[in-house]
Amino acid sequence: MKKKRIIKLCCFCLVFLLLLGGTAKFLKVNSLADGMRLKGFYMEPENSLDMVVIGASETYTSIAPGILWKKYGFTSYLYSVAGCPISMVKSQIKEVRSHQDPKVIVVEINGAVPEENEYQRREGAIRNYLDNIPWSKNKIETIKEVIPEEEQSSYFFPFLKYHSNWKNLKVSAGNLYMSAKMRISGGSKLKGFQTISKRKKIDNLVDVKNDHSTAPLSRDAEYYLRDLLQYLKDEKIDNVLFIRIPHSTTERLYGDYQRTNRAGEIIGEYGYPFANFEYEREEIGLDPEKDFYNDNHMNLYGQKKFTKYFGKYMTNHYDLKDSRHSEKEKKAWDETAKETEECMKYAKKLIKQKKRHTLNEGWREIKRFHLNY
Repeated sequence: MKKKRIIKLCCFCLVFLLLLGGTAKFLKVNSLADGMRLKGFYMEPENSLDMVVIGASETYTSIAPGILWKKYGFTSYLYSVAGCPISMVKSQIKEVRSHQDPKVIVVEINGAVPEENEYQRREGAIRNYLDNIPWSKNKIETIKEVIPEEEQSSYFFPFLKYHSNWKNLKVSAGNLYMSAKMRISGGSKLKGFQTISKRKKIDNLVDVKNDHSTAPLSRDAEYYLRDLLQYLKDEKIDNVLFIRIPHSTTERLYGDYQRTNRAGEIIGEYGYPFANFEYEREEIGLDPEKDFYNDNHMNLYGQKKFTKYFGKYMTNHYDLKDSRHSEKEKKAWDETAKETEECMKYAKKLIKQKKRHTLNEGWREIKRFHLNY
């Protein structure tokens, strides 16, 4: 009898832990869009990506992998989250290399240019990344390396952070639905792409043509940038390109522009290439009256222009034209190109109607049910 009671107790504890784990996983949602973007990356066939882009929101509002595939024939993914600080990039590169063997990893350096030291440990942006990736040695090391010790417990036990999400089950249900949808369909259709259906004329522009002036990075940003560069050098990882995607440099953003130039100097010290597309707005054909939805981000019109320009740059500088992919992969990427075109067509319609929506992996649900997230 005693043995039976012990077995029953063990079974009860096991069921309880499984239910608790399932509930915690269901409630663990911060940014639905970032979560889908990262989860989609881990669903990609192993070593099927020619290029992976790491960075903040500038990347997925400026680059469309579906267009790159259709026009240039190489595969890519935007492994990015909103507001991603440079303190996370070393960890992201480790994640990418543990699942893919891309010909080039592109790092957009927005995460190094904010003026505040605190930006490197902003909880929201860090959780957008750390809470949406699988458990691994790298994830544990990143938490211990970047997060203050007194704040680490909720990263190791996310239920401590997200238990109150039961008050807003729509978000958790949306996360469950989108995760299931991607698994059933074989992964992400848009490969991290996102656009905002808005057009805004940008005022208070600063003339930065031929302006190579610099400003110091924040202490922590320079530390994490140099730490990243030294890691790449020590590990002999030489297929990394650093870039800066064009912004509309207003008076508000001029300091970021100068810190971008300084970041480029530091990257050059370690022997890595840096393509500063801030200098090439005219060549790209960007129009500050039509191609942005705010001074930081392009809309679909700017996104199309930059994607084509960037694709040409990458094929000219990297061996991407001769990529080899299976027929199954080609078919899937043809579907991505079609899905991207249809999403952009819908975004264009919304812009004409002056309706602002965030369109990404769940854009069809947004269209069908008039949602926004």
